[in-house]
Amino acid sequence: MASVTHDITLLLLILAFVLLLAAVFLLHSAARRASRALPEVDLEDGPLQSFRGGLRWPMPKGLGSTNTPPVLVGLEFFDWGVRIEARWSWMRPFVPSWSARYEELRAAEHVRRGLRISKRGSDGVRLRAPLPGAPLIFWSSASSVLLDSLEAHGVAVVRRAAVLRLWTNE
Repeated sequence: MASVTHDITLLLLILAFVLLLAAVFLLHSAARRASRALPEVDLEDGPLQSFRGGLRWPMPKGLGSTNTPPVLVGLEFFDWGVRIEARWSWMRPFVPSWSARYEELRAAEHVRRGLRISKRGSDGVRLRAPLPGAPLIFWSSASSVLLDSLEAHGVAVVRRAAVLRLWTNE
C-alpha cells in the first residue's frame, strides 16, 4: 500500500512539474509574440518620462490575456514614441518588449478593471495600434498623466473609463 501511495505522489509531482513547464513556455512564447522592436530609433538620449506599472497583453488565440503585477514593467516616453519592457533583465523573457512611434498609435484609452462592488479597482491605459502585440494595457495609478502625455504627442485619447471584460484586452 505504501508503494502505491508513493507512486501516486511521484506521478502527481511529475505532472505538476510538466504543467509548470508548459505554463512557463506559454508565457514566454506569448511575450515574444507580443514584442515589437524598433531598431532604428535612438535610445541613447534617455527617456523624456518614465512610469512604473503592470502590463496586460494578449495570449495566443482563444487563451485570453495575461498580466504582470504592478511595478514590474516600465513605460518610457521618447522623442520618437513609447517603449514598454520589464524593469529587470531576468523578467524580459516573460514580458513583452514593445515599442511604437506616436503616429502608429491609433488611440490611448482609459480602462478600469475590478468588480464594481469593490472599492479598489485598477486603472490603466490601453494602447491601440494596428501592430503586433496590440492592444496592450499598461496598469498605472498615473493613468491620467499618461493620457495627458500621449495627447501632448498627438495621440487620440479617450478619457472615459471603459470597464474590461475578464480574460481579454477588449
